[in-house]
Amino acid sequence: NWLGLLFSLGVIGFAITFALQQPLLSLIAWVYIAVKQPFGVGDRVKIDDAKGDVIGVDFLVTTLWEINGELVTTNQPSGRVVTVPNSVVLSSNVVNFGGGGSPYVWNEVPVQVAYETDLEFAREVMIEETTELLGRDMADGIAAYREALAETPVELEVHDGPTVNVRQQESWVELRVRYLTHPRRGQRVKNRLYERILERFNDNPDRVAFPVSRSR
Repeated sequence: NWLGLLFSLGVIGFAITFALQQPLLSLIAWVYIAVKQPFGVGDRVKIDDAKGDVIGVDFLVTTLWEINGELVTTNQPSGRVVTVPNSVVLSSNVVNFGGGGSPYVWNEVPVQVAYETDLEFAREVMIEETTELLGRDMADGIAAYREALAETPVELEVHDGPTVNVRQQESWVELRVRYLTHPRRGQRVKNRLYERILERFNDNPDRVAFPVSRSR
């Protein structure tokens, strides 16, 4: 009788432990979030396959105001709320957009041009339009980025303004202007910047040509 009772208690204890495994992991993860602060309310994060702005961190779950998702294709709110178990934080990559002491992130706008394009002129136009659009905001962002970087052992070259990288493709040249902005303004800035650059390029057809291939 005692052997059967001990066996029954063991089975019950195992079942209770198994049932409470995820809640216990989530509670441990909540302590980790509170102590290490990989993110907080208001941060834009990506936890596993969920991406959004944190609107609540409870004992067991983190709640996000979703961006991207299945309903939209840009970095804008979809209107849905996503609940993520805190235990996921311990087993998945966590990306904090604007974390690390600086609220800014680097973005890029790609533009494809033909090989006949005056690349130096095109690069100057992209830098001019980016500088004019972002102005002082980017200068403040670079200062904050450098301050945050100085607190780490990482050494990176940070330019004072936007830069343009060139990528050679099979049928065209891709110019990518790189700039610093707040993650919540990323899509608005990208849309406006793309419009301004295309307008300048179209005003100078003798210096900027676009690929004719429909595959682009």
